[in-house]
Amino acid sequence: MGKKIKIIVDIVMTISLFLLMGMRLTGQLWHEITGTVMFGLFIVHHILNRKWIKAIPKGKYTAYRVMQTLINVSMAVGVILLMLSGMAMSGYLFEWLSLPIGAATARSIHLITSHAVYLVMSMHIGMHFAVMIGGMGRKIKEIKKPWGSILVGFFRVMAAGIAVYGLFALLNRKFISYITGKIAFVYVDYDEPVFRFFLDYAAIMGLCIFIAHYVSKFLRPGLKNRIRGIGISFREHTAKAVILTAVILAGIVAASIYGPQYIRRHYVTVEMNRSSVMGPETVDMGSRNGIVISFTRVGNTDFAPDVDAVSGASLMEENGHLIGNAGLLGDMVQQITGFDRYEIRVEKKYSSSYGDTISEARQEMNSGYVPTFTGELPDLSKYDTVVLVFPLWWWTLPVPVKEYVKQADFSGKTIYCLVTHGGSGFGSAVEDLAGITAGTVSDKKLAVMDQDVTDAWTKVLEWIRGW
Repeated sequence: MGKKIKIIVDIVMTISLFLLMGMRLTGQLWHEITGTVMFGLFIVHHILNRKWIKAIPKGKYTAYRVMQTLINVSMAVGVILLMLSGMAMSGYLFEWLSLPIGAATARSIHLITSHAVYLVMSMHIGMHFAVMIGGMGRKIKEIKKPWGSILVGFFRVMAAGIAVYGLFALLNRKFISYITGKIAFVYVDYDEPVFRFFLDYAAIMGLCIFIAHYVSKFLRPGLKNRIRGIGISFREHTAKAVILTAVILAGIVAASIYGPQYIRRHYVTVEMNRSSVMGPETVDMGSRNGIVISFTRVGNTDFAPDVDAVSGASLMEENGHLIGNAGLLGDMVQQITGFDRYEIRVEKKYSSSYGDTISEARQEMNSGYVPTFTGELPDLSKYDTVVLVFPLWWWTLPVPVKEYVKQADFSGKTIYCLVTHGGSGFGSAVEDLAGITAGTVSDKKLAVMDQDVTDAWTKVLEWIRGW
């Protein structure tokens, strides 16, 4: 009975792991519920395996046991960090709980740890994979030759194929960059088929299982003899050794060619020239009379003189002057449409540090803060169309945008949303906007990732043409 419970717990935990990585499919509330359930199952899993925990200080540590212990301890620490950081960011289940950790710090911990735990937990499965498929392996061995050998070969080739695809998926999904903290937001492609998303993550899990399974087999008793055997095999199979060396060298060459391009795209200062990012095209808006309203950090933050303008922080530089992503997109819309222009400005300024800013944004949401606006607010009565451009903060509207919409009269107006984001798409911003305005929020919306703002002219142009 205990063995069956262990299997059920492990299966549900694995399914929960998939769902947690696909937050865009469940939304934040169910993400929090699933994470809490996962943590509960994790505790049950360790209670059911308490004998292994008691044996940690006992006995001899072989290479295999060292690997197993490191993976298990890393997984336990990671899951605890995930739960604590998730509670600190919670907008539903644990919103009432006050933890001594800033929202920005919690977000960084959660993002880094979630990707690391996914890999480590997959490796944990790989360490026990031989036991999991033991029954099937015995049945295959009972099949008469040569069919049994052919079947074993087929499964090994299939496993290798999954591992290769998993490696490409791992790189494409930027796991290493997330784990090393080089990417501050989760990139979500809302147009991507759900099947493709889960196929990639299943393949990444398959890669980790493949690696952990064969490494653990290699590290089991008799390691020295296996190492000697590899040396003898390489001497006897010179051609294979040459091919393996060529593959490794090809990988190094590919990394040297494409690596700098990747680094430049994601991590260097964004220097912008309007003449190069904006085109000459315009769109005849007919009888529409509109205004472009944007909110961005620039103009609402007292930036330090030495602040870095990096793509992940929603800032660019033009001739030494800072420009916000939402501000630049708003300028694009104005140039294409000929609409009037307005930027939301608040009296209380945000911190120069982007991490501190997002912590302040969370505090504003939780405290019911209402900002004081500066400058003369536009008279919206003469407009029938409003283009609202803003960054996604904590998966929704920034508080200044939300409060501005509440105070302004959008009755009889069509609102088009243009959202900048670091990977979370629209979040719940459009739905939240529709719930607080008397205007009509158009379903023709556009999301632009921060790092793509300088290349967004054509996308914005086509979006406006489709109104």
